[in-house]
Amino acid sequence: MITQLVITDLTRMQHGHVCIAGYDKNQNCIRLVQPPPGVSELSIIDGHQATVFPFAVVEVNLLQHRPDPPHIEDHLYDPPSLRFLRRAQEDRKQTILGWSLFQTVTELFGQPILHDPGYYIPAGSGVRSLGTIIPHAIKQVEYKEGFEGAWDYRIIFKDGESWYNLKITDLTWHYYRDRLRATGREPQEIASDLTQMLKHRSVFLRIGLSRGWIKFPGRCFLQINGIHTLPDYLAGSNFVDLMGVSRG
Repeated sequence: MITQLVITDLTRMQHGHVCIAGYDKNQNCIRLVQPPPGVSELSIIDGHQATVFPFAVVEVNLLQHRPDPPHIEDHLYDPPSLRFLRRAQEDRKQTILGWSLFQTVTELFGQPILHDPGYYIPAGSGVRSLGTIIPHAIKQVEYKEGFEGAWDYRIIFKDGESWYNLKITDLTWHYYRDRLRATGREPQEIASDLTQMLKHRSVFLRIGLSRGWIKFPGRCFLQINGIHTLPDYLAGSNFVDLMGVSRG
């Protein structure tokens, strides 16, 4: 079925792969999935231009709905059919994010959030795996070297009820922070500046759920799939505009 989507999530995964999600004209959330190893980051770049990025409107042929609770949004699609149409208008961004806006993280996922280690819900449960939160407070952006030299990107924020410390998997945010680090600035300084930037803008966080992994196969951990601000901290650029730096 040929469908138009406005993209809201472009999530960094392992080994150069990405997760793509957006909304159709009926405000249904659609995640585009392929059999393993998944969607390659290179497949959404044409020359020096991104064909898929947040608030791009794309056309795609959806083949089959493959819900896997809590990831009920999964759809198989025909990769060659995916094509860029246009950018969503700037004044439409807040409306688009409002289609999936919830007051709390618990309301978003429709069930209690379990904790320790991390924040998660059990695999096989839940009414959705993606949604939007406007944080009531942002305490801190974290940017530090983590396990085996990989860089750890996090935000500590509060919704209407609780504080969360969640890993950032937003592909563009990773490139943005790598670009800042390439200028020679210290990670602690970058984290401080980004904390202040978010505190002085309207922030919309796209909260998603991971898949189960080897250590905790029955847990779907909360993560931040997208960081959107008004005004736009990217000033209209996308991940391709930020490429060319080392990836942590």
